[in-house]
Amino acid sequence: MPELPEVETVRRQLEKEIKGTTVKEVVVNFAGRLNLPAKKFSQILTGKKIFGVDRRAKLLVFKLSGNNFILAHLKMSGRFIVLGRKGKERELKGRKGDKHTHVIFKLSGHEELHWNDVRKFGFLKLVDAQGLEKYLAAQNYGPEPLDKSFTWQKMAMCLRSKPKAKIKPHLLDQTCIAGIGNIYATEALWSAKIHPATPVGKLSDEQIKKLHQEIISVLKKSLAVNGTSADAYFDAYGEKGDFEKQLKVYGREEKSCARCRTKLEKMKLGGRGTVFCPKCQKI
Repeated sequence: MPELPEVETVRRQLEKEIKGTTVKEVVVNFAGRLNLPAKKFSQILTGKKIFGVDRRAKLLVFKLSGNNFILAHLKMSGRFIVLGRKGKERELKGRKGDKHTHVIFKLSGHEELHWNDVRKFGFLKLVDAQGLEKYLAAQNYGPEPLDKSFTWQKMAMCLRSKPKAKIKPHLLDQTCIAGIGNIYATEALWSAKIHPATPVGKLSDEQIKKLHQEIISVLKKSLAVNGTSADAYFDAYGEKGDFEKQLKVYGREEKSCARCRTKLEKMKLGGRGTVFCPKCQKI
């Protein structure tokens, strides 16, 4: 699933390409992951101006005229693809898209924005300001790790609210820290030399400070190269992220640790696969 660097990359690209455009027409090929019937979804959006695109955790928020918003979650394989005058049009050659193109937004300036989702786990929700507030309140997202207000003390307070929880699954809790998923939790724990199954209550202040530092570092490094395409992620131009080349542990089970050359191992925690170094990351 795309995590903070991938979703933020898409947000920045969409902000650049479609901000200020007007929705001329909406073509819905598959409405199963919309919160409204296709006809109503299209009718409300037609004529709306796009003021910009925000992000909260792994959620994209399109700001529209008329106090309307589109909430979009990429989930496993959701993608926004820009085509047209300003878009690079690298991924989809035809205006009809492909069989996985569920919604086409035809915009002013001869641009199009395609919503494509092979596995159909992602969603688009059209809401008003009250609906946006209600949805975000229900998610109860934690702090954004790249905000200046995200101190190690704030992170420690949230982590230590569940002292018996194992650190790796706890990092994936979006109510504690927003936007972190399996890739960056795995990488940050390796960089901080913390075993993923360590109970939070066993971590010292120094370990939490180090983990806080490494979380921010790995997110920034990935964002600088448009994220990680270890799975199905592509950006809004149909390009892969380059951070996969810098991964130290994620997806590298049975390979040598980049730090000590010990063979990396894989375990399951909270239903997710986790790769770690048994020598560098001891409990």
